[in-house]
Amino acid sequence: MRRALDSVYQIISSLAHSNGQGYCDTFVSEIAVAVMADVALIASRESNASHLTVQAAYPSSLDPDTLMLPMTDSPDAITWQEGEAWFSDRLLQLFPAMQLTDEWQAQAYAGIALKDADGETIGICCLLYRQPQANMTKVMGLLRLLGPLAGRELALMLQRQLPQLLPDTPHVLQSMLFQAPVGIGKLDLTGRILWANPAIEKMLGYPLNELLQCTISDINHPEDWQHSIASYAEIRRGECSSFTREKRYFCKGGEILWVRVTVTLIRDEQQQPDYLMVLLENIDPLKRHAEQLKLSHRVYDNLSEAILVCDADSRIISVNPAFEQITGYRSEEVCGQRPSILNSGLHDRTFYADMYHALERVGVWRGEVWNKRKNGKLYPQQLMISTLREAGKIQQYIAIFSDISQTKVAEQKIATQANYDNLTSLPNRWLFGRSLNRFCEQGERFALMVLDLNNFKAVNNSMDHHAGDALLREVSDRLVSRARTEDLVARIGGDEFAFLVPGIVTRRQAEVFAKQVIGNFSRPFMLANQHLYVTATIGMTLCPVDGCESDELLRNAEQALFTAKRQGLLLGVYCSSMREEARQRHQMQQDLAEAIKLEQLTMAYQPIWDNRSGRVAKLEALVRWYHPQWGQVSPAEFIPLAEEAGLMQGLGSLVLWQSCRDLARLQQSGFPDLQMSINRSTMEFQTIDPEASEWLKVIHHFGLDPADIVIEITESLLMENSDQHRVRIDALRDAGCKLAIDDFGTGYSALNYLRTFPVDLVKIDRSFVRYIPFNEQDRMLLDGIINIVHNLGMQVVIEGVETREQLNFLCQKGCAFTQGYLLSRPLAYDDLIDYLALNRQGMNLTVVS
Repeated sequence: MRRALDSVYQIISSLAHSNGQGYCDTFVSEIAVAVMADVALIASRESNASHLTVQAAYPSSLDPDTLMLPMTDSPDAITWQEGEAWFSDRLLQLFPAMQLTDEWQAQAYAGIALKDADGETIGICCLLYRQPQANMTKVMGLLRLLGPLAGRELALMLQRQLPQLLPDTPHVLQSMLFQAPVGIGKLDLTGRILWANPAIEKMLGYPLNELLQCTISDINHPEDWQHSIASYAEIRRGECSSFTREKRYFCKGGEILWVRVTVTLIRDEQQQPDYLMVLLENIDPLKRHAEQLKLSHRVYDNLSEAILVCDADSRIISVNPAFEQITGYRSEEVCGQRPSILNSGLHDRTFYADMYHALERVGVWRGEVWNKRKNGKLYPQQLMISTLREAGKIQQYIAIFSDISQTKVAEQKIATQANYDNLTSLPNRWLFGRSLNRFCEQGERFALMVLDLNNFKAVNNSMDHHAGDALLREVSDRLVSRARTEDLVARIGGDEFAFLVPGIVTRRQAEVFAKQVIGNFSRPFMLANQHLYVTATIGMTLCPVDGCESDELLRNAEQALFTAKRQGLLLGVYCSSMREEARQRHQMQQDLAEAIKLEQLTMAYQPIWDNRSGRVAKLEALVRWYHPQWGQVSPAEFIPLAEEAGLMQGLGSLVLWQSCRDLARLQQSGFPDLQMSINRSTMEFQTIDPEASEWLKVIHHFGLDPADIVIEITESLLMENSDQHRVRIDALRDAGCKLAIDDFGTGYSALNYLRTFPVDLVKIDRSFVRYIPFNEQDRMLLDGIINIVHNLGMQVVIEGVETREQLNFLCQKGCAFTQGYLLSRPLAYDDLIDYLALNRQGMNLTVVS
């Protein structure tokens, strides 16, 4: 394809500046070279002559005047009659009486009829080969494409060869000028138009009267006129008699028309320059066709997709540069070869048989194919093959393909991201679920285990998320190292992993395997140059003992995990009672949601004593739930239920509302100096607006001073160090609320956060005072914490005071506030009124103790 385009473009370019005999001579030489013919001829026939007269011949050693082509028993006669003819071999046997065939020992022939503008055959162009030609398709294609150009020029040349009109026949000359298919005009020596025939009027769209008002430069394209000025000057000076140029002319409608113009100088009787005759030939279609061929040539060369053209025998005849770049083969290396040199060996014969069957049946095939580069590397390509047919038979195959290696890499990356965890490279929950489904459908016996890291959130909070990621990667490495080849390990949640262990049929086997996995956590993890001990809890279930559906088994394992965590165990084995327990738990969550909605929860308040004044200074608000079926439910049970069910926001709103309402009632009952401590969860902090206006609105609704409210938060929220949390805390502090850290010391305490956050009170957990003052280590530890908090300018509240000895020790250490059963249990509102009344009447720490 590419060489054919090159040939056409070369021939048209060579003919651009020729006409007449020179045009025909150039035509036969160029086309002979293009198709490697031994002889090329252009011949014409006079009316009813028995032979064709040769007008142009190649090679140049042939004399056209001595050559005649008979019109009987010859391939030329067939060409004249049928319009075209070709013979691949045995020309001598087919036409033994043809003198030239015998003289030149020609074996193959190709010819096409040449026609004038009216479609009448006026001659032929024929090619002779001394060797048989296997495929004449390309040769005939080129003749069909260029034959009309040669026919047009032959017609003009024969017209010029007609005898000159005699002076006494002016009407004949005038008739020929007016009926000529080409434009003919007369100019004076300055270029002014003196006369033009109708062909010029039709060609340019100007009527004659308008043309007579113009000079030739007026209708020339300015750029082309500049190149013609010198030629007009030479012809006026008599230095040359004529010139021919291809130029652009302006039509009346503004269109641009490509024309081949021949300007000839006419001399008077004294042989002095008299006027100029111009001959205009419309070559606009030819020019645009040449531009289209040039564009096709450029597209062919610059297309990013590879193009491969094969003949009817599936031999490569042309490739483009993209083919060379993709495959590594040069054009000359593959031309004449079959496309099978690219085969990768990954496709069988059936694959290619189906491909050729589709091409034969529908003429096109599309699909992905793996092929091989010159260097031996395999690569995927997106391939489309189509066929070109003549008379219903396939003449060429055209294959267009692109290298989709990068696309395949991208697809693989997407598949990996969809199926595997980016952090650990383990299968994700979706891929694990598919594998679990497959095992269940095949009726396999296996154990399913779900592993969850204990206190992973605390690790993230105390160190950073990078350390948490590093821990997850190391955990995955340890789990994979423990797994057998047939086992499947996946990361199915933030800090949750899953094991699918085929071949386990008893609970005993499963427990042994699970304990071995847990044993991997006995060694410390090295994170940020620190040794960190992390434990994990496993929940497991068996298939088909506990179920046969993937979703059911996964729920069972997670239920066993949840139960083990709640009971403080490292291993939980699913049993049927867990299902009932889960059902009850779900029912309790539903009842809790209903109780919150109907405001059926009540409040109790535990007094907090000021150790210096011996009076109750604060109250801690504690929520209570009495269930009609299960009785009094401990906050340790229903608060985790609320967190799991997403009820914390509703529960917190109820607690804040009732606590503020009761504080307002207490102040109105004669206790104006009391402060109320209200616990706020991390989840609640995440849902309020940055200005904490929702909480402040409730406080102001009951006419309270925000300074009377102490917001208690956990140290875990403090250690998240979130900018959003800090904005909300600052808003509450700016409004006047106090801030307390609850249960300090029970988590991953970081005293540095106390220094950076605006904390007023630090509530030390009861676990620090349980064995004081008798346990020296506990005493020293508590003493150190109290001193640090005091040095930071904060006050200490000690929870869980139950003995007089504990109270005396704490008073000696300067603790500002204490609370505990020694002083009072949590009290309902009515009991609290009586308690506060006694305190106001003189009951102090001495009386209580």
